[in-house]
Amino acid sequence: MTALAIESAKPVIRRSLAEGLLSCVQFQREDGEQLAFGQALHSFIAAYTLQCQAAGEETRLTDVSRLASEAWARTHGLLQSRWQEFLDLCQHFAESRPAQLGTLMHVEHTITLDVGFAIVTCTVDRIDRTDYGDPDEEPRRIQTSDWKSERAEMDHDFQARWYTVLEFLTMPALEEVVFAVHALRDWWVPEPYIFRRGDLDHWWSTTLQGLKARLDAQNAPAVGGPACPGCAKRTSCSQATAVAAGIPETQDQADELFQEALRLEEALAVRKQGLAHFYSGRREQVVYGKEVGFLAPREPHFVVTAEPMKVVKFLNRRHMSGEDVIKVDNEKVNRGMQEKLAEAGLGRREYSKPAFRWRNHVPARDERKRKKQEEESAQ
Repeated sequence: MTALAIESAKPVIRRSLAEGLLSCVQFQREDGEQLAFGQALHSFIAAYTLQCQAAGEETRLTDVSRLASEAWARTHGLLQSRWQEFLDLCQHFAESRPAQLGTLMHVEHTITLDVGFAIVTCTVDRIDRTDYGDPDEEPRRIQTSDWKSERAEMDHDFQARWYTVLEFLTMPALEEVVFAVHALRDWWVPEPYIFRRGDLDHWWSTTLQGLKARLDAQNAPAVGGPACPGCAKRTSCSQATAVAAGIPETQDQADELFQEALRLEEALAVRKQGLAHFYSGRREQVVYGKEVGFLAPREPHFVVTAEPMKVVKFLNRRHMSGEDVIKVDNEKVNRGMQEKLAEAGLGRREYSKPAFRWRNHVPARDERKRKKQEEESAQ
């Protein structure tokens, strides 16, 4: 478990540990190189923001190199070949994000709370006051900012709730919290979470019940699930998910895995070509629940056969939007429009040429199609 400098016999539970324990009681957070990189970046951002605050300036670009070097030097577990990447990211942060000192309350602010069976805690990257109230009074609205150096799309719902609850419980005057995730490597801005006091009461009580139950059953067997990718035991645990067990730990492993993926991709292409040659003179078959062979689409698609201007004139005479021409392939929305264009001789419905593929075999769908064809032939 994660340790803090708190004199207590009770276990100390951070957000990351809590989220993992609720999924698997045997979860153990992995303290790898990627985590160290994130810690170094957070260390720089905190030092840079405090430097701006001490100088009373929104930017201090001349201090970036020094502060980045100091943050890098005091962080253990780093891959030294990533130094330039780290420095570039620090420079990007300083150039793109003013300190916004007018609303700043805290940087790297640690919150702890005794919940009886454990000490729960979190470290908030930054807190801003957003109610524009009297600085001598407790804030009623704040924004919590969390810096992310990862590029993958991740779920931050649990973190947003955990941080927000601790803020509500330790700041009695607080009425509303905005939790904003900042993806430092991308320009896109995820939608912020907005919580008002009382919104998370039921979630918090349920979460604490779950955590206490996990701590009371520490010898329970491991359970494979969403916590596996971040667990230090993922390569040795028999219950780890296949994806987690296959996550590379070093750049060499990642390169080897990528090379294997390329080989598998090429092998799949070769097998598709061989199967296409085999089925070129045979009827399609149902194999392992899949229809395989040279298959035509199950439904025809609509094709505009007239010149664009003829279609436009047709629509204009009926006071219809030109967007209907663009969306004619949308079956659900524009089926009626397709029928009108077909009646006017401007389009038709046709089947695409059969091509080698495989798709799920759905006997009920085939039976409905057969009955429909029989009814049409009987008429």
